Amino acid sequence: MKLNLFILLISASTLAFGQSDYAINLKGDTLKGRVRILTYDQLDRVQIVTDEAKKNYSALEIRTLRIAGVTYHTIKYDKGFRYMRLIKDGFLSLYGFRMPNQSTYDGQYFVKKDGSAMEMPNLTFKKSLSAFLADCPEVNERIKSGDLGRKDIDKIVDRYNSCLQFKTERRVEEPKVAPVTEIESEQMIAVNAIITKAEAATNLENKSDIIDLLKDLRSKIARNEILPNYILKDIKNQLGQNPDFTTEVEKLLSLVKK
Repeated sequence: MKLNLFILLISASTLAFGQSDYAINLKGDTLKGRVRILTYDQLDRVQIVTDEAKKNYSALEIRTLRIAGVTYHTIKYDKGFRYMRLIKDGFLSLYGFRMPNQSTYDGQYFVKKDGSAMEMPNLTFKKSLSAFLADCPEVNERIKSGDLGRKDIDKIVDRYNSCLQFKTERRVEEPKVAPVTEIESEQMIAVNAIITKAEAATNLENKSDIIDLLKDLRSKIARNEILPNYILKDIKNQLGQNPDFTTEVEKLLSLVKK
């Protein structure tokens, strides 16, 4: 009796597991069923099992998979097409892939929105990755200087995407922004002055985080958005007590509160 109950529970969990899986083909149709990735040389395949049938497709026919809550995309790699596990999505996406003779997705692969891609470099990490991300000077320089290293991959992807997001928003939003008022101009001048000073500082604690915070504030000022209190509070807490920045921070806070 206990054995039968155990088998029943296993069967039910397997069915529920399969029901949450799906694949999306080139037409955008969603195929639901139990999904399993197969590997055949340079072209991965996927098997989809439903109550009616079991069918195999190539990675060129099925471009997106969802298995156990994890997303996989077809990615061109080494003269073939592989299913890679999506780790981070954005202007720069980070994927995990199966290295030769391995079943786990331990390899790391970067893919940009423009289609350019690069495997995680080993011996040439600084040179190769900084060049690949050269369109974001801040990330480029921090990789070259060693401030962002191999252990900071998540941060590198996040910072790069934030950088590109800011550039995109600025290009899209600037033509639509209403004429800048005198107060808003003073706000922008004040925050830019602090950013410039912070970037030049050589002994500023949490420098990169503070600069990111200031740039976030600047983007909101540029879009005439309501300025969140938490940003102003963080700027005051992190810079307001620093004698080198006290005057500038007090001026900025007085302007944004008008």
